[in-house]
Amino acid sequence: MKALVYEGPGRKFLAERPMPTIATATDAIVKMTRTTICGTDLHILKGDVPSCAPGRILGHEGVGIVEETGAGVTQFTKGARVLISCISSCGKCDYCRRGMYSHCTTGGWILGNTIDGTQAEYVRIPHADTSLYPIPQGADEEALVMLSDILPTGFECGVLNGKVQPGGTVAIVGSGPIGLAALLTAQFFSPAEIIMVDLDENRLEVAKRFGATQTLRASGDDAVQQVLALAGGKGVDTAIEAVGIPVTFDLCQEIVAPGGVIANIGVHGAKADLHLEKLWSQNIAITTRLVDTATTPMLLKTVQAGKIDPKKLITHRFSLDRVLDAYETFSHAASTQALKVIVEIAVDALPARTTEELGMVGLSASGAADVWSCDLLTRTGLVLHVQQVRPEDETLLAEFFAHVTPEDLRFRFLGGVREVSHERVVAMTRVDHNLTENFLAFADGHKAIAATAMVVCDPSMEKAEVAISVRAEDKHKGIAWELLRHVARYAQALGVKTLESIESRENREAIELEREQGFVAVPYPDDPTLILIRKELHRLKS
Repeated sequence: MKALVYEGPGRKFLAERPMPTIATATDAIVKMTRTTICGTDLHILKGDVPSCAPGRILGHEGVGIVEETGAGVTQFTKGARVLISCISSCGKCDYCRRGMYSHCTTGGWILGNTIDGTQAEYVRIPHADTSLYPIPQGADEEALVMLSDILPTGFECGVLNGKVQPGGTVAIVGSGPIGLAALLTAQFFSPAEIIMVDLDENRLEVAKRFGATQTLRASGDDAVQQVLALAGGKGVDTAIEAVGIPVTFDLCQEIVAPGGVIANIGVHGAKADLHLEKLWSQNIAITTRLVDTATTPMLLKTVQAGKIDPKKLITHRFSLDRVLDAYETFSHAASTQALKVIVEIAVDALPARTTEELGMVGLSASGAADVWSCDLLTRTGLVLHVQQVRPEDETLLAEFFAHVTPEDLRFRFLGGVREVSHERVVAMTRVDHNLTENFLAFADGHKAIAATAMVVCDPSMEKAEVAISVRAEDKHKGIAWELLRHVARYAQALGVKTLESIESRENREAIELEREQGFVAVPYPDDPTLILIRKELHRLKS
């Protein structure tokens, strides 16, 4: 399997590694679908985490599908979609009984640290019953990746440890992903002021959108004076350190009010001074903590209820093949404006269908129809009924194209037309279901077509092109995303190696959607106004 492997400070590689296997009865093997990169991974690469040895697969976050379970696992079975906690916990040791799961005697933060982690196609999860969470049906799994670590870390280590209270004043030093997660969750407690301090103007602009009442682009004495001025001269009730370097910890000591709390989140790789000569009489508290993920069930409910949207933290998306690019982007956030990056590892299996069923699909129309006409669930919870086109769908298809915006008609086998003629509609209903297929999607039982996805394979079956059109009023509902996954799996089952799409340079929404699923954009050689989007598919096992 492919995996991102740490080979010592400053060195990492995408390499082939053996598949993980069940080691104890409480293990589960999870097929990863999405993961992300954490600031802690960057600390490992800097040599700040000596417990992580060269040869380790990195990563401690993500979502996936249970592939295999040990005999002692009772809460999960093969095929279950799960959220992976960054903390593994047995639930039985003294620390676990005290709620300090991060210090579990046989777990804690071990994924991507002392055992192989999640930036791979498969991962072994110890203590699966108490280290995995079932993903609710219809949940946006991309957003849930943020619940593996960053959201509970910002909440537990920053907000809860910092004793944020209604009407209080909070300063968060560091407006990176962890600081922003603390900002999002601090608002649960309605503080009067949340001041974000950073040197990156872009991140401060993001903080304003996320709910910061004040933002300061400053450091050192200048930052101290500005924070004190905003806090009425007395300092802040809660100072959250979300960077992990001495200068930011010093700043927190300077701005905390008497009786206040300094809540440290940052991973410190160098010593930081504690100025007791100034603080000994100030009645302050200083807290440190490794996230326990004790609040993950509550945060999961909060996200499902729409009270908080962690997906706002995601700025970039990559396939596993481009994980080194993902690291490059994440580690140069000042220039790339990256917050959290998503690494998509596998095209997800279709609802109610197993990989084995999909792999058995042949090239005949009858063989494919049984599997590929099905119901899909979008990320927004919309149920799509997908079926292969029939000649009697001609009227429905003509009505559909009358409600499609012109940019959605700009694909190669329509030639960039402004409207679809009757002859073209007829041709699109009489495909051969072999080299050409046309999927129609109907939303939540509606009789009108919501979207179409047409696939054309070349005679060698080496390459296929997909074109997706969505009814104008049905855009932004996750329909195109789900149809693209469906078509990618269909092409994969046929043995297609490369799936392509052609888009107008102006159709940025479609280009971004395809990039989110691992497609790579390159200039179209025959027309500078077009972009060719391409994805290499892995052949399914039969």
